[in-house]
Amino acid sequence: MKLAVSHLLLSLLLASTAFAPSASAAWMWSPQTGWVGPSGAVKDSPQEQLDFAVHFFEQKNYNRARIEFRKLVNTYQASHEASEGQFYLGRCEEERGDYYKAFKEYRKTIQVYPSTKRFEEILGREYQLGNYFLAGKKRMVFGVVAILPARDKAVEIFQAIADDGPFSENGQLAQYKLGLSHLALQDYEAAVNAFEEVITRYPQSPLVDDARYQIALASLKGTFRPEYDQSPTQLAIRELDAFLRTNPKSDLAQQATARLADLKERSAEHDYRVAQFYEQRRRPASAHIYYAAIMDEQGQTSWAPKAAARLHVLETKM
Repeated sequence: MKLAVSHLLLSLLLASTAFAPSASAAWMWSPQTGWVGPSGAVKDSPQEQLDFAVHFFEQKNYNRARIEFRKLVNTYQASHEASEGQFYLGRCEEERGDYYKAFKEYRKTIQVYPSTKRFEEILGREYQLGNYFLAGKKRMVFGVVAILPARDKAVEIFQAIADDGPFSENGQLAQYKLGLSHLALQDYEAAVNAFEEVITRYPQSPLVDDARYQIALASLKGTFRPEYDQSPTQLAIRELDAFLRTNPKSDLAQQATARLADLKERSAEHDYRVAQFYEQRRRPASAHIYYAAIMDEQGQTSWAPKAAARLHVLETKM
């Protein structure tokens, strides 16, 4: 009798081990998760692995969810489910409060899986992350919140949105917010260029008038050194002219007029320096062009009489 019972118990044990994972593999079972394998184990299909990872995400176990989504992306990289896994890596970081890491994971989704169905959602989430940093959100470094606001991250995020989805609603807004981010960093030349992109890319946008106003503000605050590339200065001059034509009674008009005169002085100085450069290299014809341009286009500046004097000298020699 005892021998028969022993055989029965042995048979039941063998049957149970035939259908359960090996104990040596450290598999564990619970009613909530079912069978859970060791940390390095991956489910047999990408869909199973995705469902498994999403379960932890929905349980707000974001650290474990990150591990499982990372396994999905690394093991089943070419699958449709991998793009979802990459997206959820961004969601995990966002839920954990590491907004910059979240942005990096979201953008990687677009770069590696450009046909992702989450494209517009990702741009929207990135836009909100950019707004957090623009408002003064501090980024996390080694899991600790940094001391200073990370508005440079707002620049990076809004630039990425403008590059990845230029003709989306978020792309248009991001281009404008890019200018505001540069303003917050007191990088006025970059701000002018960003707002100019709003005007050239989206001429029918309701943001155009705001962009012109911001260009005027930036040019009032900024310093555009004459030895640098003059394209920001010329843009500022053009937009200040447009601003004054359309807003002659603005409270900003008096300041804008003074700033416009200052920018024209700087532009004329730049042209005068270029003309001198050509003179020194014995290229009088090229120098003549720049001196003449100052006379014709910037005749109200203090550099016009100097240009006239040099023109007289050149014409005598020529």
